[in-house]
Amino acid sequence: MAADIEWIVGTLRVGEDFESHGDPYEFSCTINVRGDEAELIGGCGEITPQMGRDIKRALLAQGITKARWIRAQSGSRNFTVDPADECHYPLAANDIMLGSRASN
Repeated sequence: MAADIEWIVGTLRVGEDFESHGDPYEFSCTINVRGDEAELIGGCGEITPQMGRDIKRALLAQGITKARWIRAQSGSRNFTVDPADECHYPLAANDIMLGSRASN
């Protein structure tokens, strides 16, 4: 007999001076994971294009290949986390500013 745990929820934090847990950050959100797909919800803060690239790298490092940003204000946006193109960020800055200051 055995037991196994599949972690399906995490917290993403990213920021200009963020290096590891405990450092200051400008954006955070909840991530739900199913296999190689992630759903990013409950975001707060603003994301720069560099932070978007850092998020994609972090998702890739966890084996995530597809992600979806969920926004209550405007629905969802899908993107592929492509290892061959990890520095291209497919969403415009105003599409990914989540939280109370977001606009679309």
